[in-house]
Amino acid sequence: MYIKTNEETCNEIKKITSAQDDKPKNVRIFIAGIGWGGPSLGLGLDEKKPEDVMEEVFGTNFIMAKDIYDQMGEITVEYKMNGFSVIPTDQEPSDCGSCSGC
Repeated sequence: MYIKTNEETCNEIKKITSAQDDKPKNVRIFIAGIGWGGPSLGLGLDEKKPEDVMEEVFGTNFIMAKDIYDQMGEITVEYKMNGFSVIPTDQEPSDCGSCSGC
């Protein structure tokens, strides 16, 4: 598994995980839905399952179901002012807020 991210992003994630002592510390990448542009990825805190792949980056454990990783490939996780961007590394980020005018 390969996660492209940076230390700032991992530090923001650590702020969230440290504030939630009763939750797992692994960050799961999952398919949050499917829209006109394809699958949308999300982040959540979860326990590692036997079918998961994992990578530690800057002290943050990212986990993902192997079948989803095989489908999506390498993932970029980036902290932005209003949250996190989670996209396949070979996909260009979109700032488009709606489909109108696209």
